[in-house]
Amino acid sequence: MSLAYVNGEFLPIQEASVSVLDRGFAYGDGVFTTIKVAGGTPLLLSWHLERLELDATALFIPAPAPEELEEVCCGLVERLGMEEGVVKIVLTRGVGERGLSARGAGDPTVVITASVPPIPRPPLRAVTLPDRRGSLVVHKTLNYLPNILALRQAELAGCEEAVFVKDGSLLESTVSNLVGLVDGELITPASNGDILCGVARRRLLESGTVAEGRLAIDTRGPLYCVNAVRGVEVVAELDGRRLRKESCLERALRETL
Repeated sequence: MSLAYVNGEFLPIQEASVSVLDRGFAYGDGVFTTIKVAGGTPLLLSWHLERLELDATALFIPAPAPEELEEVCCGLVERLGMEEGVVKIVLTRGVGERGLSARGAGDPTVVITASVPPIPRPPLRAVTLPDRRGSLVVHKTLNYLPNILALRQAELAGCEEAVFVKDGSLLESTVSNLVGLVDGELITPASNGDILCGVARRRLLESGTVAEGRLAIDTRGPLYCVNAVRGVEVVAELDGRRLRKESCLERALRETL
């Protein structure tokens, strides 16, 4: 996409930049969210902005007013004439001195960009990995290296996705929440400090389509990855074990999102 928003200005993408002293660049000191655009509208935008503000507050980063970010997101989509795509908001602590201390950091940096929709993935082959990401996993921070390395490990094993596990339970994948069938009910892991509560997950819960519960590592399926941008993805294989599929459940999830 040919345009970006950086700290109050819409700029050609070639001219958009941030300082090399920005703490988001230097330390991953920031948060982000990605929003699906369909029919020229950023979907569930207020929920994305609500979570962004909560995540920023947890990191002691002052966030712009949601109304301001909403106006900018819609303005970027309108300027680009974008019907389908993705908008990404990145909020960092701003420019600061070298070192971990955030004292003396300047105004927060706000960058909003747009991109084309992701290429759909085939039914996913996934591997499970122990979850060692720590307590910050509940926030969508710029520190995504554990997820990047987990996905790389999955790719090296010939798979498309990795699923984090703890105490014999499935938690989430590298970029999506999970939904699975348990005793005839669609279940998503509970928000107990081990997962990032995605917007798609919230939509499914509030609609009553799914409920919170436990997904066992030895599940036979069906199992789905749900994500606000990618939608519903079928997990066809987990640790080399083929999982059951039920098209009616997949359809119900897609219709809700």
